[in-house]
Amino acid sequence: MQSTRIHSFSRVLFSWLCGLSLWLPAGVAPSALAADGPLKSGGVAAATTAPTAAPRLPQIPDRNFDITKYGAVGDGKTVNTGAIQKAIEAATKAGGGTVLIPAGRFVSGPIELGNNLGLHLAKEAVLLMSPHFNDFPVENDRHRDFITAKGAHDLRIDGPGIIDGQGAPWWKAFRAKELKPRRPQMIRLMDCERVEIDGISTLNPPNTHCSLSNCREVTIRSVTMTAPGDSPNTDALNVSGENYSITNCKISTGDDNIVLVGRSGGGPTENFTITDCSLGFGHGLSIGSHTAGGIRNVRVENVSFDGTTSGIRMKAARDRGGVAENLSYKNITMKGVRYPIFISSYYPKEPARPEQDRAQAVGSLTPVWRKITIENAIITEARNSVILWGVPELPIADVVFKNVKISAETGMTIYNARNVRFNESEITASKGPKLTTYQAQVEGMEGTPVKIP
Repeated sequence: MQSTRIHSFSRVLFSWLCGLSLWLPAGVAPSALAADGPLKSGGVAAATTAPTAAPRLPQIPDRNFDITKYGAVGDGKTVNTGAIQKAIEAATKAGGGTVLIPAGRFVSGPIELGNNLGLHLAKEAVLLMSPHFNDFPVENDRHRDFITAKGAHDLRIDGPGIIDGQGAPWWKAFRAKELKPRRPQMIRLMDCERVEIDGISTLNPPNTHCSLSNCREVTIRSVTMTAPGDSPNTDALNVSGENYSITNCKISTGDDNIVLVGRSGGGPTENFTITDCSLGFGHGLSIGSHTAGGIRNVRVENVSFDGTTSGIRMKAARDRGGVAENLSYKNITMKGVRYPIFISSYYPKEPARPEQDRAQAVGSLTPVWRKITIENAIITEARNSVILWGVPELPIADVVFKNVKISAETGMTIYNARNVRFNESEITASKGPKLTTYQAQVEGMEGTPVKIP
């Protein structure tokens, strides 16, 4: 009996795969679609992102280490790198504690944090990156970053104070092509666990405000991050890892406001909750362009965008892609955003026309976008509306728009996509068709096919 059942199941599976192969572009194997396979005709799988448990908070002993007791001078001129590092080492040697930066203007070069450590910026405290390039030695073709930790656990950076990167000279040298090594990032944490960043303000970093690479159990709340809109590469939160909560942040900067990236070789970037944030100028709330390793289970709620270049932005390419799935966006407002919703498998530049690109063999780095839901979104004064542009060998799949209202100069573009559904949604375009399609399966919205010359 058991043998009969196995043979019967094998025949059904074989028949299903054969039928699937008729749908796929030439040269694409059914296995490339990923484990759960395509849905039945007419079905769309919405993102399933149930709330995850809150990240575990760091445990830091109740001991304080005031940097002025280790020789630091808050006059805005004295370089206090050694004094601050001495305070950190004293706290670490004692088994952990909080390094206190009191009111004053304290200049420093690179400092490195340790386990069970807090860095508290008191009211009217300003921690300034040294304006002298030589205070940031070059290692492996990059200037040392400002505040770092690697492989550490139980870290907290908090308080009402400010970290000022004094980035203008770095930006000027970068634009003039006078810098070969990479500019320093303001905060760079790698392979760390139980991290909390709370209440601080960051200004004008030479490069990224805060990079958290392959970190776990991370809480970021009530931070304000600011840099000019034209400041180069000043991503505010560039993050990867698992179990993050990002809430109540205000960000305006020169690159991605928040960006989630893959961690190839280290498992997927997963289980992110991003809520109650206000994003001003910058490149939006992004995923990619490196998505190798996978990005999944991302829940975004109650986020506003005002004047950002992009809003919801997902980007990858055939040389850096991975599986991005279970991505949910709810209660979103956008005003004056150039690209409100933009999902592309062609970063940094799409073809001039969709028919110019041909299907290629699917590989491990082919971008996969699927199970994406955008719900309760109001978008006004936009230049564009929605752009979904997948590669022909692996279309964007299973995208749901529910109660989405868009007013824009131009209508939507959906190329190489399947199982895209609009429910209770309205698109108003001041010029051109409401929706232009190419090799796209769309429900709930009438489209105009691309005219092939």
